[in-house]
Amino acid sequence: MAVRESLLLFLAAWMVVSALLSPSTGVFLTVALIGILIVLEVGEFYLPVETKESLKYSAYFLLLVFAFIVARKVYEVLGK
Repeated sequence: MAVRESLLLFLAAWMVVSALLSPSTGVFLTVALIGILIVLEVGEFYLPVETKESLKYSAYFLLLVFAFIVARKVYEVLGK
């Protein structure tokens, strides 16, 4: 099995396990972001350009979602 196949298999398993174990959507999206960033960092030289680009766009989107989640939690803490 090639390294790129192992990385994508890891990411798929990471997503499935995190979806099953996450108590909320926010936690799942945060853990998904962590998984994508791990795959991008480890597989930088092994992944095809198209795959890296799609993972980068996914990471950018999840970073925006993460910023929204953090802002919402800060607002909840400061509002009480």
